[in-house]
Amino acid sequence: MSKYSAPRVVAWPSAFVLAVAAAVWPTGVAATVASSASYTNWLALHSQGQYWLERQRLDLAAQSYNRILLMDPENASALRWQGLIELRRGEVQAAQLWYKRLLAVHGATHPAVRELAQCIELATTQRQRLAELKFQWNSPKADRSKLLAKLTGILGEPLMGDAALQVYRIMGDTPEGRSAARVGLQQLQNQYPQDTRYASALAALAPAPAVLAARGNAVGRASPSGSRNEPEQQTQAQEASTPQADPQPSAFEQGDSLANQADALAKAGQLREAVGLLDKAVVLNPDYPWFRFNLAGVLIDAGEPADLSRARTVMDQGLALNEGREMRFASALIATRLGRTDQALALMEAVPRTDWTDGMSALDKRIRYGEYRAQLARMQDEGQYNAMGRLLSQPTPWRAEPEVVQAREELTRRVVPRVRMAYDEATIAGSPGVSGIRSREIPVQIEWGLDFEKTAFVRLDQLEARAGTVDVPQSANFAQLGTTTANDPAIRQNLLSQNFKGQVLGVGVQTGALRLDVGSTVGDLPVNSWVGGVQWRQSIGDGSLRLELARRMVSGSVLSSTGAIDPLTGQAWGGARRNGVSAVYYTPVTPTLDFVGIARANVITGRHIPDNRELNLQGILSKTVFQRPGHKVELGASLFLWSFQRNLRFYTYGQGGYYSPQAFASLTFPVTWTGRTQAWSWRVQAGVGASESREDATDLYPLDPQLALAAAAQGNAVRNAGGPGGGISTSLRASIEHQLTPAWAVGASGEIDRSEGYNPDRLSVYMKFSLGDRFEFSAPPESVTPYSRF
Repeated sequence: MSKYSAPRVVAWPSAFVLAVAAAVWPTGVAATVASSASYTNWLALHSQGQYWLERQRLDLAAQSYNRILLMDPENASALRWQGLIELRRGEVQAAQLWYKRLLAVHGATHPAVRELAQCIELATTQRQRLAELKFQWNSPKADRSKLLAKLTGILGEPLMGDAALQVYRIMGDTPEGRSAARVGLQQLQNQYPQDTRYASALAALAPAPAVLAARGNAVGRASPSGSRNEPEQQTQAQEASTPQADPQPSAFEQGDSLANQADALAKAGQLREAVGLLDKAVVLNPDYPWFRFNLAGVLIDAGEPADLSRARTVMDQGLALNEGREMRFASALIATRLGRTDQALALMEAVPRTDWTDGMSALDKRIRYGEYRAQLARMQDEGQYNAMGRLLSQPTPWRAEPEVVQAREELTRRVVPRVRMAYDEATIAGSPGVSGIRSREIPVQIEWGLDFEKTAFVRLDQLEARAGTVDVPQSANFAQLGTTTANDPAIRQNLLSQNFKGQVLGVGVQTGALRLDVGSTVGDLPVNSWVGGVQWRQSIGDGSLRLELARRMVSGSVLSSTGAIDPLTGQAWGGARRNGVSAVYYTPVTPTLDFVGIARANVITGRHIPDNRELNLQGILSKTVFQRPGHKVELGASLFLWSFQRNLRFYTYGQGGYYSPQAFASLTFPVTWTGRTQAWSWRVQAGVGASESREDATDLYPLDPQLALAAAAQGNAVRNAGGPGGGISTSLRASIEHQLTPAWAVGASGEIDRSEGYNPDRLSVYMKFSLGDRFEFSAPPESVTPYSRF
């Protein structure tokens, strides 16, 4: 064995081996493995995983346990540790995948299953509760006798494993809690004597002399191998304690002492002091790779450009002195931390594969797995889901990795059918049967994946547009609606009711960047015509651009959206449609300031109404003034400019029934609060603004001179003079969404706007569900937009 060897684990006494095997391996497996060479590999990998966990190298620890699972896919200990590692990384969803796998194999009563379940619960549903109890426990006025029961019973079952250690660590901060914690830990140690975590925790809670004794009985100190707790190192320690002719410590012993001190300083955040001690250790042992590794690691943690450059130089100088396997491996580890994975692989590939250590093999797999994950992430970011599917379908050693399993599941979800539906009701006050509107819509969208990138959808929206019944005695000026006078005996009473039912049907295809749809209004509507559009989205740096060419319905009244029927002649007119282009540009100006710019140009057409040109521009600034996990508050400012060629907002035959000022400008200041928890999301916005407008004079019968002459002959108005307008406006919008199950979500939204002559109210409730196992939870809430308002 060379003087300097890689971190390794030596064979343990056979009695201890069999005890551990019986405890952590499935029944019958321990005996089989103990008699084979694979058991030695398992034990080495298990201890290697613990070695890296002690050093917070979660990546290398996970590789060790993954290798165990390649030998024994059902190993409870390895499955549990993979889940615990993900929790330490903060990856709760990945930990839950390991838990599902562990539960399916070993059942809910297995100790490893129970431990991982408790730890996941403490990281999710009980996280806030544990934090509150910890705060209360450390309060000088705390009633700890009551809190003790709450802490130990936080999960409603006996604590064990890492969950127990979390709770007992909190209790150990006070004398009375320390006593109770020792009792709990002693019970766990008696029940699971092979689990060294409990003994270590007991030692940490013991009085000072006991701590020293426990440390004195600990197995091994660091040796040139870089490993801990090895029996052969016990022998070295015993030999070192034997009186020698020269009691002076060796260069390595001095370096090891310095490295241990540096490790403590680094954990305390004193990185510069740690660098100084490690510099001395390297000077004493210039060709020892692992002191250089520690020095380079602390330099990387310091993070300054000069430190990163020096970390690389430290390892390069080591390679100039020693090109052996261990120096190459240590250099490869540092190169990986510096993001130089190609260099790391080149350093190891210079060593024959037959001479590779387990650590080198693990690093090689880690790097190649990292490249594989990066390739998947790049494809996902670019929307290349079909390419992802092809890559995931290829044979790979990573098929069992949680991230890969999750990526495959997410792809599968993209093709399963989904349904979105809502009940939407909107009201605008106005004259009965004329300008008033009460609409009810039930939008239904069914979508399914054509492949991993393209989704087809069908829209089956029910539409009811109700203006009410024309109040003939109150109508004046040659009738507000249609062509006739208020007291014309020829009025057909059955046509005074301007209430209509129908459907808006459509089909479409969408990808991450493109949406194409086409549809039409059908049913008992005065005017039916087609709608549709093409929308394209593109990322631009940190921002985005959305362009659309579309034909859409014009809301605002029954006349503009569905058309109306003349009570005298039975003729239909209206049904306005916007035909044009729009662009929406978003960019983050600073991390807390966003800008959105919107431009639209349309030609509005319809049955027996003049064509009209529309232009509008809008600029929106949003400043984040408060942010914490799950919450954000923004202050905004919105400038809106709007112009139409013609004023067609009236309801006589030939008018359009939609607000169309020749000049309009508004400045609005909204305040928006968005938030989310694990199963809820919401957005609340309140705004106040001011506007100025101007409407040109307009003919009330713009396409019918004969109707105008008839109206004039009766002394009725045939032209509206227009004029200025504007005033103060207020608005309130709120939406909320709740995920009932992974596959079901429900929500609601409401809007109230108040301004001069315009007071719409809207309420919507909706649900979304997947025929697969999951429907993506929307944060902020995402309602189901009726096809009429696409």
